[in-house]
Amino acid sequence: MNSSILTDFPVEALLPKKETGVLNFLSKYPTYDGRGVVIAIFDSGVDPNAAGLQITTDGKPKVIERYDCSGAGDIDTSTVVKPINNEIKGLSGRILKIPTEWKNPTGEYRIGIRNCYDLLNKCMKDRVHKKRKEKLWETSHKTIYAKCCKTLQDFNKQCSNKKELLREDKLKKEEFESQVDILNTMDKKYYDPGPVYDFVLFHDGNQWQAVMDTSEKGNLEACTLLTEFSLDPCSYSTFPPEEPFTYSFNVHDDGNILEIVTCASSHGTHVASIAAAYFPQDSSKNGIAPGAQIISLTIGDNRLGTMETGTALSRAMIRVMKNCRNKKEIHVINMSYGEMSNFSNTGRLGELMNEVIDKYGVVWISSGGNRGPALFTIGTPPDISTNNIIGVGAFVSPEMMTAEYSMREKVPATCYSWSSRGPTLDGDRGITVCAPGGAITSVPNYTLKNSELLNGTSMAAPHVSGAVALLISGLLQQGVPYSPYFIKRTLEHTAFFKESYDYFAQGCGLLQVEKAFDHLLEYHREKDCNIRFHISCSSTGAKGIIIRGSNITDTNISVEPVFLNKDEIDPQIKIDFNINLVLVCDATWVHIPQYLALMNTNRTFIARVDSTGLPFGAHGTSIRAYDAAVPGKGPLFRVQITVIKPHTHDTALLKPQFECKDIIFGPNTIRRLFIKVPDEVTWAGFNVEVLPTSKEKSGRFIIHCLQTKPRKSCRTFEFHKIFQIFDRNETPLVFPVKGGTILEVTLAKFWSSLGEMKLNYSLLFAGCRPTQPEFIMHHADGLYSIDLNPGLQTEEIQFNAQLKNNVTVLK
Repeated sequence: MNSSILTDFPVEALLPKKETGVLNFLSKYPTYDGRGVVIAIFDSGVDPNAAGLQITTDGKPKVIERYDCSGAGDIDTSTVVKPINNEIKGLSGRILKIPTEWKNPTGEYRIGIRNCYDLLNKCMKDRVHKKRKEKLWETSHKTIYAKCCKTLQDFNKQCSNKKELLREDKLKKEEFESQVDILNTMDKKYYDPGPVYDFVLFHDGNQWQAVMDTSEKGNLEACTLLTEFSLDPCSYSTFPPEEPFTYSFNVHDDGNILEIVTCASSHGTHVASIAAAYFPQDSSKNGIAPGAQIISLTIGDNRLGTMETGTALSRAMIRVMKNCRNKKEIHVINMSYGEMSNFSNTGRLGELMNEVIDKYGVVWISSGGNRGPALFTIGTPPDISTNNIIGVGAFVSPEMMTAEYSMREKVPATCYSWSSRGPTLDGDRGITVCAPGGAITSVPNYTLKNSELLNGTSMAAPHVSGAVALLISGLLQQGVPYSPYFIKRTLEHTAFFKESYDYFAQGCGLLQVEKAFDHLLEYHREKDCNIRFHISCSSTGAKGIIIRGSNITDTNISVEPVFLNKDEIDPQIKIDFNINLVLVCDATWVHIPQYLALMNTNRTFIARVDSTGLPFGAHGTSIRAYDAAVPGKGPLFRVQITVIKPHTHDTALLKPQFECKDIIFGPNTIRRLFIKVPDEVTWAGFNVEVLPTSKEKSGRFIIHCLQTKPRKSCRTFEFHKIFQIFDRNETPLVFPVKGGTILEVTLAKFWSSLGEMKLNYSLLFAGCRPTQPEFIMHHADGLYSIDLNPGLQTEEIQFNAQLKNNVTVLK
């Protein structure tokens, strides 16, 4: 055996950098490694004690601020006490002994209290609960239980030869059995409220200091005294005792609030490690921008299963704006969190996001979501009122397949099956670029793991954030100005677009760092670098155009320049702005004017979309606007156009179904079917069959059925299932649908499911509606049946619904 095979592990693909040109960029510009750049991680918290998150390449602290914006760690410390004989009484009732070496000029101490379990995430809470149960309960309980069982067993053995038990023996047996039953019941109903910790906060004349009484005995000398993390990034410790769960402190409201910062999950640490981890001894483990610094802003609420809240997100944005005002600049925001939106182009949170970008010049990068492969599954952000935010899709390369996923064969590079697809609900593309969506890198120490494989657009976004940090680092060191608008347009223009990748998943293509940097250097003097162009389509203010059906549609498209920090720039810059644009669209079914003269005002042009000749399915294109004087700098804005051409259904069909036969599915093959659901339909059945001639006999598939309606989240009418298909077996699936709305049925073979399969699949509609839309039922016994009319002719209806009061609906 060749010994080189045994040692030639592709470690560089565990945290991929080659695909986007990061390795070549750092080789060419070794000092443009993110130094001088700060990335804010909007996530579940970053562990500063995790591997690779201690220092930057130039020796600075890696994680420089930590805040829990959810409020889950806030403790009321408004109670002020003074010690007597160096002792104070905590809110738990314990006597807390003040160490003599503490310096407190005022002699006043603020005290608080908190249940330990309230500060732990689910993983840690379960582990601590288990240990405490073993230590405080199970050892003694099992001993007593075993003793009682032995007593009962011995008594039964003694009485085994007796034909009839005496009254006294019966009472003894009943007593022994009751003891066993009670012990069983107590074990099942065991409840541990968890340890309760006292907190002491005081000011030493220079800064706040705080301590958590993890001894639970008032022995503060044995506990760790910490200062605020934002003043001392090395000031953190761990709790509960003997557990590597990191915590730090912040103080608010003049000492009335003590904020404890932990990690709600491992997600945020993994994200930060992709963006900026630095390993001095092994550069192959480094993140994308090892020289960048991190600010951790927790938006995942530990009390809600780490779900983010509007309050937490608002607080995080306020913190960013406050830092920028205080000259503690934040250059990049990475948000690998998001939800589906009902209202794409409205909302206060979207306005705040725009303010962070438009006023403070922060580049905001967000994961697109993992709700694919159906269209219209982009999360919020990037689905907000503007196209300010850089949305990222997830890409996987052959090298990642072998190193990270241990696949036995490589398949061509592609976007992940589950990566969310555009457009947004109001027509914008949603995905700006795509990037590697998987990595094996650091996670918090409390997981008892050094690293872990996680995948998702959550992992693709920090790859782009790290790459943008490289670009900004280089620009700052060369004294070249930039803006979030210029960087976003540059990423779009220089990305590698490949026709074989899903159009709606890759955005403008795969991120390319080297090309982006060269483009920024070449065109940074252009007058439009600090300007974005607000797009508004039709009267709804949508960011793009969505056409459903076969028709000719004229849409008014409004374009308005928006200047960076518009309220404070020189008015002459606005007066002098004038640009002649050339409008281009590659699709022959889109008709637009060729030119648009734009100045500091709102200009409108009309785009005609003629979808009458298009085949059934989804079609995407965009209108691109180039500066006639300098076309090489790429489009200044894009208007996304999406046409959904659905099949129509004839309700007079004997068998109302759609059939697809002899369809070959390789890895990540995606087939979409768009159907206008008849008004009478309420259910759909989907059936998949593997043909005998198929090369593979089984495979992993995703079925994703989606209906979108205005002001409704894409999850409102959605059926999503990952399932295994086997040879000679039919796989029937049933799900509810909404009549009168276009249904997208997407069948995809999972990206990592190797080999080809040949399938037949079909869709069958069914449904019946009551003769009246509403029924008022009283307690009187008057109603025993409701007439149901089948909307589809010759349909066999089997319907048996159980109502209240045991009234059955029959047909």
